[in-house]
Amino acid sequence: MADEMTVLLPKQGASITQLRRPAPLRVDVAGGGPVGLAFACTLKSLLGDQVALRVHDRRWMRRGDRVVWRGAAEGNNRREQVVTLQSNVWAALPSAVRQRLFVPGRFSEMWPLGPDSPESKGRPRNIKIRWIEDALLDMAQDAYDIELVPQAYEKPDRWDGLHVLAIADGARSATRDSLSSFFGTPSRELFSVDGSPLDERVLGIRVNAKAPDEHTVPLTVAQNRFLFNSLGGGFINMRLTGEEASEIVALGSSGPVACIGKFGCTMRPSGTRFVCDRHRAVFKPSVDKLSYLWPRILDGLRFFGVGAADVVGINSFTLGMQQMSKFTAQLAPSTFGFLVGDAANSLHFWPGRGLNTGLKSALSLAMNLQKRWRGSAFRAADFAQHEGIMQQLQYREKSRAWTTMLMPDSEGVPRGIEDRIREGLQGPFDRAALVQTLFARVLDIKKRLEGRMGSLATDEWYYGRINALDTRTLKVMVESGAWITREIGGEEVVVPSAEPVVSEPVRRGLSLVS
Repeated sequence: MADEMTVLLPKQGASITQLRRPAPLRVDVAGGGPVGLAFACTLKSLLGDQVALRVHDRRWMRRGDRVVWRGAAEGNNRREQVVTLQSNVWAALPSAVRQRLFVPGRFSEMWPLGPDSPESKGRPRNIKIRWIEDALLDMAQDAYDIELVPQAYEKPDRWDGLHVLAIADGARSATRDSLSSFFGTPSRELFSVDGSPLDERVLGIRVNAKAPDEHTVPLTVAQNRFLFNSLGGGFINMRLTGEEASEIVALGSSGPVACIGKFGCTMRPSGTRFVCDRHRAVFKPSVDKLSYLWPRILDGLRFFGVGAADVVGINSFTLGMQQMSKFTAQLAPSTFGFLVGDAANSLHFWPGRGLNTGLKSALSLAMNLQKRWRGSAFRAADFAQHEGIMQQLQYREKSRAWTTMLMPDSEGVPRGIEDRIREGLQGPFDRAALVQTLFARVLDIKKRLEGRMGSLATDEWYYGRINALDTRTLKVMVESGAWITREIGGEEVVVPSAEPVVSEPVRRGLSLVS
């Protein structure tokens, strides 16, 4: 493939003008989730016809002349989680991408201003992952005519003609694993305790909320057992002990089914039970009168003013982290590969930086490519700045996430959240003291947040939420501690805004002859 296109243009009084324009940058993207699609749409916005993009994802299928997401009937469980995008991130997206994503009714602002959401740019925005995926998939087809391939990416035998491979197919990236000789093998050693990798099991409870989104923020920040991220509904995430996690079982007609744990299935309400659409298995805690976990789930709902009838679905997932040695690799003389999104930095979601980090990596790579592409082969040095940003993101965000997994106690000694929950579930219990401790904590948080966000609920409303809890749940919340905002706060990794830059064509060879 030639590196440049030559166009001959006649000019009056001149013999021949030879004008050479850079040939299109050829880019493949493995993975069409939020980060892969955001990267593709951003790069197309920046480079226009100077880039030829192809995006692969096995979760898509063709319907007529469109590429659409597979649904549950086709074996794909769409993600329904609500995520929070910091304003340093959403404001850095190209204006065309922002206009697609942030339409009325598709986002909310419930969290306060902070270091990664300065007042000059606006507050963080809550948005559903599913909407991001739908909106950007449509944009890739309607606005940018990006080639979409509804199948998994397969490493070619030869990299002929390909300049860039962006790997964005998730934390368990098959593409990254197939290229381990270039990127190395992810290590879990740094995120281990006593030689064993530290994982957390979390229950995701999708609900229809009744309280205004902002009212629940002090309740979430006051403890580390439940996290409510809302958008006129949203998710209540519940951290579990190993004993509680052992109850996450689905029952079929002939016994347990590898369902919610193995395949990530969502259990949806069916009468008084919760049933998997795909396997027709029943979520065991919802029908087991002796369940230890189910009353704790109901208490978490009650804390945020939600009832059992407001639950839309329940799923479960395991959280852990690993360290990457590098994020950029030269796959062939003219081909470079890059890890972005969860394939690069898979994070514990509690600090709310997973998708933010993924989008920062996508923005950094897109702007680096715009800056360096001149129609000829890249050099390793062209990506030194991007690799540096990726290493900064890894250090900053994984350090932050690790601190939330192994929080220091009052003596400064790290304690895993599971130990804190387990201790909270044990006696003795002084209910009056627990209510007072948690209420005072919520009021202190409310006072600190005032002025940084919208109106909050009355003190009486917060007291009612706390006083309605079971005593064991109260003690768990007290023992889990408030969010350690000081320990995980501080300077953020900021990526400049991505906006198209109109540049003159690159001129090489002969100049005008008069």
